[in-house]
Amino acid sequence: MKNLRALTRTVMGMAFIPVVAVLAALQGLVVGPLTRNDTLIPGLIYSGLRRIFGYKVVFNKASAPVVKNKPVWFLANHMSGTDFITAGSVLNGSFIGKGELLKRPGVAQIARAMKFIGIERKSAFNAQARGKIAKNFNAGYNTIMFPEATTTDGNEVKLFHAGLLTLLFGAASVDEKNRAVPLEKDVVIQPVAIQVKSVNGRDAAEDRSLRDFYRMNNGGKTLSNVWKSLQVKNITLEVTAFAPLDPRDFKSAEDLANAAALSVASVVNPGQTTFRKAVIPGRKAA
Repeated sequence: MKNLRALTRTVMGMAFIPVVAVLAALQGLVVGPLTRNDTLIPGLIYSGLRRIFGYKVVFNKASAPVVKNKPVWFLANHMSGTDFITAGSVLNGSFIGKGELLKRPGVAQIARAMKFIGIERKSAFNAQARGKIAKNFNAGYNTIMFPEATTTDGNEVKLFHAGLLTLLFGAASVDEKNRAVPLEKDVVIQPVAIQVKSVNGRDAAEDRSLRDFYRMNNGGKTLSNVWKSLQVKNITLEVTAFAPLDPRDFKSAEDLANAAALSVASVVNPGQTTFRKAVIPGRKAA
């Protein structure tokens, strides 16, 4: 039954790719321009992806309300390549991530439908990345970012990178032709914690190894790990939003990033007060 379930979901996933392409086209050409609705098509895509992976996304009862009355920059921890499904299912915003995702068939179609912001993850390109984020906010969209810059094992929260957050403190933001792109919105930060609540009804807090079915990154065997994840009947993900942070209450982007990280750590790894940089694949440890 497990293999049949995984095979069925694999077939569903392959069939879903052309559907996403059509939905993305509808969003860009019909739904968006005619109805001004930017959530209908992404909502359908998230619903389809949750079904393929067997995800159920719920809010922690202690969660603060999600900010909806002003532009918000969501900062979340990052355990899995499918965190965008979890976060996108309950948060309305454009994801920031590595630009090479836009070159992958299937993934690219999904990313474009979600107004994905593809960036170069090198400090030399930070000004251009900030320019793209400023354009996104100025156009009336929220932003979602995983500031650890890579996926982690979820045992602790890694250091939240602050380079892009300097946009909120007056740092240069430019387009690809090096023209200034000023931020025109009053933006707040809302930290968000993502946790694996249960796997097939088993409490992940009691058996932390169950998180590997969601992370799909155990032992480096990607296809094998994805297959094992697709065998699982259901995974419940819990999202905790925290009270928004006003950048004007902080001296620097680093202080703001650390405050957000402390909030997320209070749920992910209670008691954690210091943060180490995550090792980004292909780079040396700091």
